[in-house]
Amino acid sequence: MTTASLRAAEPGGKTSPEVLGEWTTGTGNRLTLMARKGTGYASTWLNYRGQPVKIGYALHSGGVVRSVCWEEPWRDQTEAWKAEQRRQIAALIAAWHAEQPLPTKSDPLPASVIGTFDLDGFRFAVEPQVASEQALLSVLNVAGGLTPVADLLHDAGRICGMVTRPGWKSTPDDRKRHWRREAEAILTRAAEHGRL
Repeated sequence: MTTASLRAAEPGGKTSPEVLGEWTTGTGNRLTLMARKGTGYASTWLNYRGQPVKIGYALHSGGVVRSVCWEEPWRDQTEAWKAEQRRQIAALIAAWHAEQPLPTKSDPLPASVIGTFDLDGFRFAVEPQVASEQALLSVLNVAGGLTPVADLLHDAGRICGMVTRPGWKSTPDDRKRHWRREAEAILTRAAEHGRL
């Protein structure tokens, strides 16, 4: 999607909008954030079959996002999806306001990752370990790397035990249960497809 096509799509082009950044959602859609200096408004665009489609907007002040609103049918996305897009939008607006360079794309996840899931706005990854019955649950950190959260012991994907790493022991039990359910689903699918 080109800046020119986005400018043409943006109504009332009094001042030229700037592309603040682009990112790819977890489902592979390419989104672009655009804004004009001094307006407190930024629009989010989806590249749909090579054409820009406005899917939402953010109101901001002083580099801080005040609200993010979505057009139909994107209002029906999950709260996790909305939280992830809000984080992307907030980071781009903060960097733009501070006149910092755009954030670089994070490195892809290691090939050893067999699955990911999102919870409370964070992305978690599951990796098998050297011993066939062990796996590692990690959270994707701000630098794009993986930070270990818990060690998993499983039997063909069914989790038999989970031990949280230091620094994660005080995580609420309901969240740990959610980690376990999601990791078990990933490990079970991997076992069924011979990836463990």
